[in-house]
Amino acid sequence: MKVFELPDLGEGLPDAVIREWHVAEGERIAAHDSLVTVETAKALVEVPSPRSGVVEKLYAGEGDTVEVGQPLVAFADTAADTETRGGEQARKPREAASADSGTVVGKIEQTDQQLGREVAPTALPRRLATPAVRALARRLGVDLSYHQPRGERYSAAEVRDLAKTAKKSDKPTQKPPKAPKETKKTKGKAAEMSPARRAMALAMSRARDQVAPMTLCDQVDIGAWWGEESATLRLIRAVQAACAAEPNLNALYQDDQLTPADGVNIGLAVDSPRGLFVPVLKDVASHADSDLLQQIGSYKRQAHESGIARDDLQGASILLSNFGGMAGRYATPVVMPPTVAIVGAGRTFDAVVPLDGKPAVRPQLPLSVSADHRAVTGGELARFLKALMQALA
Repeated sequence: MKVFELPDLGEGLPDAVIREWHVAEGERIAAHDSLVTVETAKALVEVPSPRSGVVEKLYAGEGDTVEVGQPLVAFADTAADTETRGGEQARKPREAASADSGTVVGKIEQTDQQLGREVAPTALPRRLATPAVRALARRLGVDLSYHQPRGERYSAAEVRDLAKTAKKSDKPTQKPPKAPKETKKTKGKAAEMSPARRAMALAMSRARDQVAPMTLCDQVDIGAWWGEESATLRLIRAVQAACAAEPNLNALYQDDQLTPADGVNIGLAVDSPRGLFVPVLKDVASHADSDLLQQIGSYKRQAHESGIARDDLQGASILLSNFGGMAGRYATPVVMPPTVAIVGAGRTFDAVVPLDGKPAVRPQLPLSVSADHRAVTGGELARFLKALMQALA
């Protein structure tokens, strides 16, 4: 029996939730076929089968959480496996094998069989640090799973900086906070965080540690189209226009380099009971309005029901949060590295404004734009907001 353990899927989380098995016990599966769909870091990931064979046992059911390295599935030994075990060792003369056994005292039990060789998965897990850097992190007591590298991988210098930061934050003389009192409702229970919420916590910690945020707010009169067009669609097209006017906000900041994106890929914040999802509307300029609205509706359904595929959560060049659909006028939206800007649209309200020299009641849309001051200047942010307002008027 061959046991396949849950591999590290490169999402920064130590476990995954089983969402759908694509094979049942007793069924045969080919190597590299989809074995199971799991949810980790709020994305749905298909895990391929590492080998061909008959599934003897599934170690977890749908909805169960499995830690990385724990048994996932067991494959039964089959006749085909036995045929692969012969090889050159089975064809060696018996006399040579007997001669080898005489080099030690006593008799060695021998067999014609050798262990079968498993096929490696096609998608190798992405390691965020080399073995040497991971060893350094262990020596310095730095848990890399709670951080994100500045670039593709952690460097030794970055690990040492994390260790220094942890030492400075230690206050041994300070009394530990008192534990909250248990109530009948909380006694003996711990709230279990979903993969989406744990991924959100890691992402927010990364933003806190890496970004130098600045936020600029204003409001725009939207009486010319309010109530006749989709507000979300108008916002998307306005962001597209503002990115064309100020491309440095539609960019990625990595390894101390600002790289403007080729197209406008808008990460749209979607709230759900399972946590915050940020699916990406890719190259919005190439899509018709109806296509974008259909894609947004699909993402909202997936966020509430099944989860969103990992590919649909990657590739954002700027973010948009339309929180005004619930409550709130202004905010300080959180910039998620490596992107450098996020647009927040608040709740529309009526205000008395001058119109043709007379007071008039007009709908106003509050806007809040945050940017990473490491990569974006205040002037660039102001020009971006001005272009955004002009596109929404």
